Amino acid sequence: MKALQDKVVIVTGAGQGIGAAVAAHLAQEGARLLLADRDADAVERTAAALRAAGHDAQAQRTDVASWDDNAALLARCLHLHGRVDGLAGFAGLAHFGAPWDETGPEAARRLIEVNLLGTYYLGVQTLQQMHRQGRGAIVNVSSGAQAGIAAMGAYCASKGGIASLTYAWALDAAPHGIRVNAVSPVATTAMTRQTDDYLRARGQLEGARPYVDPAGNAAAVAFLLSDAAAGVNGQVLRTHGDELQVMGHPAVLLPSLRQDGPWQAADIGAALAASFPDGLPPSGLVAMQALFSPLARPHQVPAAAATTPPRPGPTTPRS
Repeated sequence: MKALQDKVVIVTGAGQGIGAAVAAHLAQEGARLLLADRDADAVERTAAALRAAGHDAQAQRTDVASWDDNAALLARCLHLHGRVDGLAGFAGLAHFGAPWDETGPEAARRLIEVNLLGTYYLGVQTLQQMHRQGRGAIVNVSSGAQAGIAAMGAYCASKGGIASLTYAWALDAAPHGIRVNAVSPVATTAMTRQTDDYLRARGQLEGARPYVDPAGNAAAVAFLLSDAAAGVNGQVLRTHGDELQVMGHPAVLLPSLRQDGPWQAADIGAALAASFPDGLPPSGLVAMQALFSPLARPHQVPAAAATTPPRPGPTTPRS
């Protein structure tokens, strides 16, 4: 049996690039798809190609930065199928510029509206429906940029925000039969070509980087949406060609430094140097060995969250 047989999945950003490649893979795994993109013609081409291959795929023009557009997308999904089993959100923008190059708020505002608020708006509405159903899976799209990339502050902030949303929603959703994970995809797309052009113009890149197939990210998305990932929640999987990695959660580095009495500015530098003689972790994407150690005073999820009963199932009829 296919991994997503008859599962109803919404994919945003499906007009091109990784979103379109993921949609094609999910269709092959048996998913029934509602595809969304701001480019109505592009997303309809994606859906039409899948229908021609015998798959169940419909398209809808959607600006994910609009709460109402997202509501209409979800309503269309319920009208067509009566439920939503999965959501994979690939709609996104990039914006380049060091802080001193910025000339106004418009580009950064639009990026945050699409990348972060778009993920939030559709995710919240989908989670509400999944809560009524008592089941579902969401795959957000973060990035290694959450660790920081020069001249991409707004983009990095948006992707770091998506990672944090993923961790928080996973805690909210787990008691209700819903999983929330993310992928951190690597691929050659229009966005990466835009990045390379920016770097090349500043003498930071020569030639072309190796091509990375967008379809290489699709299996991770299919896995996270499938029942095979029932024990996976609040994780970010990073796919890069033949490499599969797990992004680390934000964490406190041990040892936790203590002294008698409150810390003073004069004490902090000496204490850090003594405990981290090789220096603190650098900015940017780095790898660390993971050893899990709970904090003595961790943040606790409210106990009431685990006892809230699911709401009644959906009543929207299938057309």
